[in-house]
Amino acid sequence: MGLTVTHSMFAKSDKKPESDNRLQFEAEAARQFALERYDILDTAQENSFDHIANAVKLALDVPSVGVSFLDGERLWFKSKIGLTTSEVPRDSSFCDYAIRQNSPMIIVDTLQDARFRENPAVICPPFFRSYIGVPLTTPDGHNIGTLCAMDIVPRQYSRENVERMGQLAELVIHELELRQQANKDRLTGALTRSGFFVEVQKAISLYDRQKIKSTLVLFDIDLYKMVDHRFESPSGNAMLRAIIEPLSKRLRQSDCIGRMGGTQFAILLTCTTKAKAMRATEEFQQKMEHLHSSVLFAISFCEISSEMGICHDWLEQANINLQIAKQADRNEFSDDSDRQYNLAG
Repeated sequence: MGLTVTHSMFAKSDKKPESDNRLQFEAEAARQFALERYDILDTAQENSFDHIANAVKLALDVPSVGVSFLDGERLWFKSKIGLTTSEVPRDSSFCDYAIRQNSPMIIVDTLQDARFRENPAVICPPFFRSYIGVPLTTPDGHNIGTLCAMDIVPRQYSRENVERMGQLAELVIHELELRQQANKDRLTGALTRSGFFVEVQKAISLYDRQKIKSTLVLFDIDLYKMVDHRFESPSGNAMLRAIIEPLSKRLRQSDCIGRMGGTQFAILLTCTTKAKAMRATEEFQQKMEHLHSSVLFAISFCEISSEMGICHDWLEQANINLQIAKQADRNEFSDDSDRQYNLAG
């Protein structure tokens, strides 16, 4: 059976082509960020993914299986069976079509499908005649790759086959999520400093390649004022959790928050300009006021630029901005020790 390819990021409109192109670019940028955060590309072979590929081969009785991720202009295999290459051009891959829909893509006979009958993998070795690909969908809904199986003969796939592939595709995402948890701060759930730096460097790499802007938000939480002057005797750790946990839940999956040390935290807002970041944090501040009327912040914003070659450059500039903001606050409100800082700057 064949399934119709539908996905909003590829929708076309004659009335607003420029707007559609912009939306498509932003959707692909967000998808790319979702992939980058797993730090899976070009990593070594791992048993956990190989076991999944072997389970597909046994369940479907196919000669070729792949756990693939689509990065920019290429498709890269984390695990593969019956395939001789580790990557192929994205525009000639079956999986590039599969990630455009949110359900399994099945090709019963490639020679009967106008999209693939001239594909190099069909008319040349390995001469694929059938394909099934299930999108690898992140928790926030981005299709970053596929779990796929190919055969050299035309064939149908049963409902049981499709359901089994779906279950194994979910297992791939589960493995990716487990890798992420190793870099978490136990108290707040934020990334550790080293884990956060990895995500920042990915954003810099993506900016270098595609000029996709991101913004770093650096902030301090004044626990001394909050605990000693506002709340009698709550735990400082409890207060940190009460602030960081709801903040983390409001972030998109492609964004992240890291604990830089003590009460200083940083947020990476991907595919986001400084102006948008300021609006977003202002909205969060309004939400927090309903929970804790006296949350005290000092905050700075730093948009990525071409001068930032490594993550330390970006964080250093954000720190400079934070110190400037603090000094301006002290100069203007030195006689008001109970001032509540606006998270929008």
